[in-house]
Amino acid sequence: MLKLSKTTPYIYVSSILALNIISPEHTGDWHSSVYWEHPEYSKLDLWIFGEGQKFNTNYFLGELGIIDGTERLNQMGYYQEYTPVWIADHPRAFTDMLCISVFHSGITDTLILDDWFPGIEDKERVYKVISVLERKLEKRQFDLLQKWKSRNPIAD
Repeated sequence: MLKLSKTTPYIYVSSILALNIISPEHTGDWHSSVYWEHPEYSKLDLWIFGEGQKFNTNYFLGELGIIDGTERLNQMGYYQEYTPVWIADHPRAFTDMLCISVFHSGITDTLILDDWFPGIEDKERVYKVISVLERKLEKRQFDLLQKWKSRNPIAD
């Protein structure tokens, strides 16, 4: 089983690893637990975000969507040595992935909102996080995000 170092509201589990943790909304990709059960597939530097980490979106989003995920992990049968385990909820985890994918690579067609958020209400939750992000973007980042949004509307 994957063992995490101590997490905080500023150093937390995000990206695809967080999207593989169950949520009450039944969003994400939690049907696949390969990352949690086979640590050899895990690259924690890609999934632990925040202060002093390879990826840090705290400047844009602060603690928005960072929650104590200990109980969710326990429900999945995963118990960590260090608790609480701070994780990004699914909208934040997706937005973190979006920041890295779009802003670092400039590629806007690899992350599809429908893949993780089937319902309109779920997509609206993601867009709410994105709206906070948009206020702090540079023009190039903002333009890339708008291009992504045009390909990933809330409703078809």
